Amino acid sequence: MISRRKGREFALQALYASEVGDSTLDKAADTLLHDEPVSPDMREYGMKLARAARKRAEEIDGLIGDTSERWDVERIAVVDRIILRLAIAELMTEADVPAKVCINEAVEIARKFSTENSSRFVNGVLDAVSRKLQTPSTNSATEK
Repeated sequence: MISRRKGREFALQALYASEVGDSTLDKAADTLLHDEPVSPDMREYGMKLARAARKRAEEIDGLIGDTSERWDVERIAVVDRIILRLAIAELMTEADVPAKVCINEAVEIARKFSTENSSRFVNGVLDAVSRKLQTPSTNSATEK
């Protein structure tokens, strides 16, 4: 069984390196693997989430913006924004991961890679987005 937490952390680090370093996602991931090797399963899961977050970034940012009324998505700290994008991509694409687990994982990753305040912010946004994704009017947006 793969450690999805490690895969999620790998995805965060790859997206961050790609965004801040202005490189491709694959190149950022390859660079990370040189510094801290991860199992193929962890890399595969992480890259799957990272690609989904990138592919659906506009849709995901819309959900974040609608939920965090006082925060423009671009004003959210880079790490927090990436954590939110990854978690929402996981909510949208990974039917076998319960929303509660996805949210908890994102909160724990925020605690590890960001701040205590960030973990509360991530929790609040993801809880609201999760409820929105579970309503019948937005279910079509959650299809793969």
